[in-house]
Amino acid sequence: MGQRKQKHSSDHSEHSQNLPRVAVVGAVRTPFVRSFGVFERETPLALSLRPATEVIARTGAKASDIDECIWGAVVPQTKNPNIARDIVLFAGLPKSVAGYTINRACASSLQAVQLAADAIQAGRNRMVLAGGVECLSDVPITFSDEARRFLTRLSRTKSIRDKLLMLSDFNPKAFLPKPPALAEPYTGFTMGEHGEQMAVKNDISRERQDELAMLSHHRAAAAIEKGFLKDEIVPVWAGPNRENYVDADNLVRGDTSLEALAKLKPAFDKRNGTLTAGNSSALTDGASAVLLADSNYAAEHNLPVLGYVVDSVTVAVDPKDQLLIGPAYALPKLLQRHNLKLSDIGVFEIHEAFAAQVLSCLDAMANTRFCQDKLGLEGAFGVIDPMSMNIDGGSIAYGHPFGATGGRLIGRALRIAQRIGSRYAVVAICAAGGMGQAMLLETQQR
Repeated sequence: MGQRKQKHSSDHSEHSQNLPRVAVVGAVRTPFVRSFGVFERETPLALSLRPATEVIARTGAKASDIDECIWGAVVPQTKNPNIARDIVLFAGLPKSVAGYTINRACASSLQAVQLAADAIQAGRNRMVLAGGVECLSDVPITFSDEARRFLTRLSRTKSIRDKLLMLSDFNPKAFLPKPPALAEPYTGFTMGEHGEQMAVKNDISRERQDELAMLSHHRAAAAIEKGFLKDEIVPVWAGPNRENYVDADNLVRGDTSLEALAKLKPAFDKRNGTLTAGNSSALTDGASAVLLADSNYAAEHNLPVLGYVVDSVTVAVDPKDQLLIGPAYALPKLLQRHNLKLSDIGVFEIHEAFAAQVLSCLDAMANTRFCQDKLGLEGAFGVIDPMSMNIDGGSIAYGHPFGATGGRLIGRALRIAQRIGSRYAVVAICAAGGMGQAMLLETQQR
């Protein structure tokens, strides 16, 4: 693994040993399902309440000892703009529990967990409920700016005569629904188009992308068959009359093959593209919840412990360069901060927005020139063992509810680490706006 040209002025790992340990008491989620399907009548709040209440019930935690609720959500919700506080109120938690909602794009619930850990380490909180949600089936539909200005003026007009005069000048086309923006505001390109750019720049072939996608589905299907996800997923009664019992992810295709994936047409660059619906994560609905506590508090109250949050690193790059390359910056920085090597990590959960994005990040960390120019290392950072990465499959198979993926990755990483006897696990996520985040987890008490 490459070494930094300059050493840090202080040893972050020594400093962190003096802080309270942050225990992951529990981590659960709803099934992750294709948007506009079985959850089409659900709301972000309804989906969030299931894992939020269940993680408390399953761990036996004392609800009155929860100090705060922090929730991630990416698509703005007009009905529940601060969904974290509404979770507290509608879940029946003590009304004294405050809540706030954050948006760090696809890393939102990962950041929610880190904020919770920070508050616990600082001694401000003993126990925090964190998580995230995305329900694209319930995405708010807006109108044009022209329609908004018209309605605002109309509401402020007092007389019936003036209202009628305004209506006579009404433009019906202005009230056509405006779909949510999919493009990056700064670049004008969609995530998929940025993925195509990265595939070209990094020479990521269609074959490699399809191979990673197939592996993701096959590993996920094997994990489901072996029952590894049973204690992770919280069933949901869905539908207008709660008639649909949903207890499993519905995007995993264990029977997919390279031949089947090769037949799919490009999804973003119709003529020359290599990104398809098969090697990209799908639009997904779901929610996740993580309950964290001071390790001393957890021990005193006999709470279960999946593992510990050690630290996380957030980075950002120029979105016009490689929008989704963030993990290639964040992961090396995180490990070097704790004097760890790739070989010290037994479990890597790397978010699969697109196969091309994952492969670009892996290739970058193994590339001497990239690591020298971008990371300030003397040589390549190293190669992640494929047998250690996304062991139970990734987001291409399970789906990607933007605000909820971080919570899923934390729970899966710690469960796998316990299962295989690994001390350390790392979660890494790329995010819109050219951001990335990596989190170091540990399964052993010091």
